[in-house]
Amino acid sequence: MLKQLHPREKLIIAIGVTGLAIALFVYWGLFPLLDRRERSERQALARQNELQEMMAYQDEFEQLQREKRRTAAMLAKRPADFSLFSFLDQLAGTTGIKRNIVYMKPSNVQDTEKRFSLSRVEIKLEEVTLDQVSRFLHRIETSPHLIKVPRLSIKQTRQESGFLEAVLQVETLET
Repeated sequence: MLKQLHPREKLIIAIGVTGLAIALFVYWGLFPLLDRRERSERQALARQNELQEMMAYQDEFEQLQREKRRTAAMLAKRPADFSLFSFLDQLAGTTGIKRNIVYMKPSNVQDTEKRFSLSRVEIKLEEVTLDQVSRFLHRIETSPHLIKVPRLSIKQTRQESGFLEAVLQVETLET
């Protein structure tokens, strides 16, 4: 039957078969290859992002470990008989605000897994100046005993007096 076709018809059939072969090769050969390459590039990029994230977590973990060692060293240097309440009472005396203390309420807070305990003291001060409060806070925050002030409330008692009322919550870790 092919012998009966004119050369032009044979050429058209050959071009059609070649075109079909090329289309099949592109559809079943080239496209899957390109898809796999694109998928591999996306996976490599995702793995690279995961690696960067893991390295950031590792840096953060190392920083936390250094902070933990520093905290443990500072706690080890603290006197065995250290008491937050007595420390704050003594500090109030040295900064000259002991007579302005309305109350000092001590409390202890245990974490849920009982790994550590927080010693907490709430202090209310009346008729103090901003300078007195700031000196007291500075001495608390710069002490070598890992003490912090997580909550502070200051309000002016009377417009013309210049005195303040302050309520501080001071806490530290207990060993």
